[in-house]
Amino acid sequence: MEREPSWVEELRAAMDPAAVERFLLRAGGMRLYVPHAPRPGSPLMALGGRDIARWISARYAGEYLDVPSGRAQARDGLRQALSEEPDLPVNLLANRFGVSARRVLQVKAEMAAEIEPPLLAVMRRASSE
Repeated sequence: MEREPSWVEELRAAMDPAAVERFLLRAGGMRLYVPHAPRPGSPLMALGGRDIARWISARYAGEYLDVPSGRAQARDGLRQALSEEPDLPVNLLANRFGVSARRVLQVKAEMAAEIEPPLLAVMRRASSE
């Protein structure tokens, strides 16, 4: 599974975390054009503010940037947490990532299916009988 884009990690390290979170909440899921010099009316400036717009423009001017959504970040974070510590309580993970306990169980099942597809599991059971 893909991790959070490295530019988001760099942005978090370079800028005020609260400002970065506000930007990700506002722009999450969008594809934004990054101007060479951010202007006051540009979507990037409106969503991120002057400092974030300057930081992004200095690195990605002239490109389109896909901003990860909060939902994707939670999903990827949940998958990473489950792969690192699969025995953590479901309710703890649900609270940590802002999802339901049912969703945590669904992600666990999806990850198990990725490791061993359902057909392979059926074949293994049939051959062991």
